[in-house]
Amino acid sequence: MMQSAEVRPESVPAVTPFETALGAEVSNIDLSQPLSADQFAVVEQAFLDHLVLVFRNQSLTDEQHLAFASRFGELEEHINKPTRHEQYEKVQVFSNVKADGTTLGVHPERGTLVWHTDKSYIATPSLATVLRSPAIASEGGDTLFANTQAAYDDLDEATKRRIAGLKAVHSWERSREKVGERPATPEQIAAAPPVEHPLVRTHPVTGRKGLYLGNHASHVPGMDFEEGVQLLAELERFATQDKYVYRHKWQVDDVLMWDNRGTMHCVTPYDAVKEKRAIHRVVIRGDRPF
Repeated sequence: MMQSAEVRPESVPAVTPFETALGAEVSNIDLSQPLSADQFAVVEQAFLDHLVLVFRNQSLTDEQHLAFASRFGELEEHINKPTRHEQYEKVQVFSNVKADGTTLGVHPERGTLVWHTDKSYIATPSLATVLRSPAIASEGGDTLFANTQAAYDDLDEATKRRIAGLKAVHSWERSREKVGERPATPEQIAAAPPVEHPLVRTHPVTGRKGLYLGNHASHVPGMDFEEGVQLLAELERFATQDKYVYRHKWQVDDVLMWDNRGTMHCVTPYDAVKEKRAIHRVVIRGDRPF
């Protein structure tokens, strides 16, 4: 008589918060396999609780990367077409490695080296971003995250009253000018014209308020241009103090995801001549900030 195959119990993801203002590591999970409803529920709650999630030792293909990210919502393309994956248009590749294995000698996108929140220059900015790391720099190239909700909580009441109801103009064209990157093309400007978003954003799920700014934020409408620029800079400096920041030191086959509705992020410099660094990026469509 044949014996039935042993049914192995489903693994339960373990969530370990970091001793920083945000971030947690999720272990006991294999992202190359479809997650059950219970497993996904643990990950989704951790995402809302900690804003940044780290998954170590995840050797994913681009297909598996896309499959995991799509559990959180509709995936979207990027207007910066030169960075799109040759085969998968919803995978964006930031790499300084050429086809012959040598380096470009420069970081592939200067805008990632300054504080920003992904795709805030469109009407419905990205809900979340999911990265994986096929190649990492041995020194530098870390990704920093700032908890803009915790920063808002700590603002004095006078500042909260001052910025209540204010908006900022977010512009792909202007953000590229500020970092000296290749100018936006007419096609890109048409695809992402300047848009206004609240300076204080309310998270649509948790209800928490947070500052919503970064390099894509250009100025404050209704305010003197330079005064508005100065206000944005002051708030960004406040929100990126060390006490609000988590520094992610990459390991090969890391998967990293974060909530763009309550964070800003940037990449630290590295030797782009000697070091090889490649990041594959997938973004999940969000909704209009309020």
